[in-house]
Amino acid sequence: MRRYETLETLFGKVDLSFAEKVLNESYHAKDAVGRPPRSPLGVFKAHLLRRLRHVPSDRMLVRQMWKDPRLRRICDIEEDEPPYGIAVLSRFRKRVGPEKLMRIVDHAIEKLVEIRRIRGGILAMDSTFIKACSRRNLDNRTGYSDPESRVGRAVKTRDLGYRLHLAVDCRSEMPIAMTVAPANENEKKHSLELFEKALLHVKPERLVADPQYSSQSLRDVALKKERRLSFRIRETSRKASKVSSESTGNSRATALRYSDEPTGSASRSNESSADSKTSQA
Repeated sequence: MRRYETLETLFGKVDLSFAEKVLNESYHAKDAVGRPPRSPLGVFKAHLLRRLRHVPSDRMLVRQMWKDPRLRRICDIEEDEPPYGIAVLSRFRKRVGPEKLMRIVDHAIEKLVEIRRIRGGILAMDSTFIKACSRRNLDNRTGYSDPESRVGRAVKTRDLGYRLHLAVDCRSEMPIAMTVAPANENEKKHSLELFEKALLHVKPERLVADPQYSSQSLRDVALKKERRLSFRIRETSRKASKVSSESTGNSRATALRYSDEPTGSASRSNESSADSKTSQA
């Protein structure tokens, strides 16, 4: 089996012409005055390769490209050219910036919606922790070399980093909208922004989200829509969530209401009703 067959097939099948056009905006033309730049699309592929292969750092990626000629071919590096250096990879992130990368992502999502790979009938919202490449500052709340990072809730502990908030199509499991925030910020602060970004691409009929995403502003936006939108908030062990319908004119939505009754009592009442039915039978 070929070691990089999946990567070669991926980059060979995907149309990256729009990405190349956007990336070239940050570099001068090859026929202009000065040293010609390295291929922006090739550097972009190198960053994708690092993420897909879970390479921990740019330095490790450069070492792997020096050793493996097939990696250099995947990243559009000619045989007589050296691999991309650490400075080239680092300057690429600063030159392109998050705005141009989001243009590339939005264009890819639009194409997937056009061919109906993403339908967006059921939308799921959740977040994951991203560890910052920095040590903590003396205040034990911010990052030393990454001042925008914050100490917040991680998987099983508290750590320095960010939270990636995602809105995903449940059918295809593909992301539709995303936003990155410091790890100490609550999900409610970004629920409305994330939901409105998803509405630019799809028209969901149901929303599945973590209880922390439930906010009054999010429900108000849903009530203003002319079509029905139901919220399904995942139940936690602390409280059981109930869903109640509200209607305003032609607009329908479903608002979330937390029950004062604990989950255990609700389950016991269901068990007692089931026992009574079996005894009558």
